[in-house]
Amino acid sequence: MKYTAILNGCASNFISQAEEINGFISSNLEKNIKGNTIIFYSEDDKKSELIRNSPTVYLKLIKVARYQPENILDTLKEHELNKDTDLYLFPSDFAGNELSVRFAYRMEGTSLVSVNKIELQEEQLICYKPVYSNHMEGQFALHKKPYCISIGKGSSDNKPILETSHHIISEIDMSNIKDHGFIREYEFRKEEAISGLEHAKFMLVAGRGVRTKEKVERLERIAKDMGAELGVSRPIAMNAWTPMNHLIGVSGAMTKPDLCITAGVSGAAAFFAGIEKSKYVIAINKDKRAPIVKSSDVAIIDDYENVMEELSKIIKESK
Repeated sequence: MKYTAILNGCASNFISQAEEINGFISSNLEKNIKGNTIIFYSEDDKKSELIRNSPTVYLKLIKVARYQPENILDTLKEHELNKDTDLYLFPSDFAGNELSVRFAYRMEGTSLVSVNKIELQEEQLICYKPVYSNHMEGQFALHKKPYCISIGKGSSDNKPILETSHHIISEIDMSNIKDHGFIREYEFRKEEAISGLEHAKFMLVAGRGVRTKEKVERLERIAKDMGAELGVSRPIAMNAWTPMNHLIGVSGAMTKPDLCITAGVSGAAAFFAGIEKSKYVIAINKDKRAPIVKSSDVAIIDDYENVMEELSKIIKESK
């Protein structure tokens, strides 16, 4: 069995991607299984950092003008078509999900996205992933190689890359390849930079019960006064009351703070997966039957505004 990890060296969260893949490899693949990494990149001055953070000792570097799916897929197929790789691992983000499926089609293999765990068998790959809004775990068997999977968010703890000697198998410059003709124009919009929720020690999370954008903004100010990061559930993010990078859960950040306070969050399984590794969860909700109440360490049955108002006063008085 041979595997290859595919990483986007053009992304600002490259190190997080690499540590995520490294954690998955450590949890699911035996040390004697051979593996290498393919890193796509566009900036030469970042190359040494990319090499240093490769999850495998052996790696290939492919330079591209930009990380555009069609060019990435064409390049991967050209250089991997006659290889004997059995398993390709892609990151947990949207691009990883897309590339894993489309690459499997081009290589005439099989794919599955958001995989939490795998078991290697002689003629098949057994994969486990959340189903039914994270209420159950499904078991899937992939039979046709190569297997192309994207990793599920939070499936394994991110594992820092240990300092070691890396060996570059090959360096390929594909930066002169033209974009496909059907792309007429494009632009990049830089996402608002916030401190990584995945590494936050203290979080305040707003849910549907917060009701308005103005009240979410007030909670954000309170969070700042408390020294906490603000996270939100899907209804808040989909209303565009905060940037999408504040979203918590299987579609957003998978966090593990020391303390997480939720305000007006119902606690659906897909959301709770994003905070279940918290050391301590305090839920504020008017509905004592809300799922978050049973899942939290402490539940306060009250309107969140009353509680946060008092908490805000205590914080101000303590300064």
